[in-house]
Amino acid sequence: MRILTSLGVIAAAVTTLSSASSITITTTTAKSPSPAFGADGSFNPCRAISMDDQVALDECYMQLALDHVMIHNPSFPFGALIVDHTTNEISCYGANSNRKNKLLHGETTAFWNCTELYPSPTHDDLNDPGLNWSHQTLYTTGEPCPACASQSIYRGVGRVVWGSSIPDINRSGRQQLMIDMDDVIISAHMGGYQIDHRVPDVVGGVLQDKCDHAFWCAFSIYRDDAYYQSMLARDLGDYIEDHKRRFPCVTVPFVIH
Repeated sequence: MRILTSLGVIAAAVTTLSSASSITITTTTAKSPSPAFGADGSFNPCRAISMDDQVALDECYMQLALDHVMIHNPSFPFGALIVDHTTNEISCYGANSNRKNKLLHGETTAFWNCTELYPSPTHDDLNDPGLNWSHQTLYTTGEPCPACASQSIYRGVGRVVWGSSIPDINRSGRQQLMIDMDDVIISAHMGGYQIDHRVPDVVGGVLQDKCDHAFWCAFSIYRDDAYYQSMLARDLGDYIEDHKRRFPCVTVPFVIH
């Protein structure tokens, strides 16, 4: 198992992964260019995957989201990626930016980046956004917290795909609001208590082991005596031992083989 499988390729090819438009590679010798390269030279390894193979696409894009955050914020590996699932093109990236602003979760950063890259042509993002958000899939290494889940609904994305669950992130040692995304979606209502059907489809547990590994190692500093006492009181000692065995940690940033 390897978290940064495409990191070497991406790191060599780009100077920044802050937006899809920045991912460029110039090639002049290839007679039969890879499908991963767009006509403009942009690089997207997931282009080579058939759009009929949704499982493979979800795993590929989740890997890119994880690679991105392991470059930009490995100590808080909440990475996000927004993809137009009707064209198989990357719209933008995001990574947890809590050192700049504690509220900038990975998903929030991705939404902000997309809005900056694709502004409303009429300066009215509420009614005339620059992207067709119903065509967008949000990939995020961690299940969205209630705030980010709400943003996904308000932003109007068509799909949300996440890696590690909120309970697993919490069991890794980090504070979490223990409300899963499905509960947030159920709470969405239009005026007059009408059920809001304009909510995203949700797929969870994509590349779960890789995402769990990243969170388990990144959040080891939060596993103090109080953490162990609380976990043992809930009969979760086996969970701890299992993760120690399956997810060995080295100094972050790290590569898992």
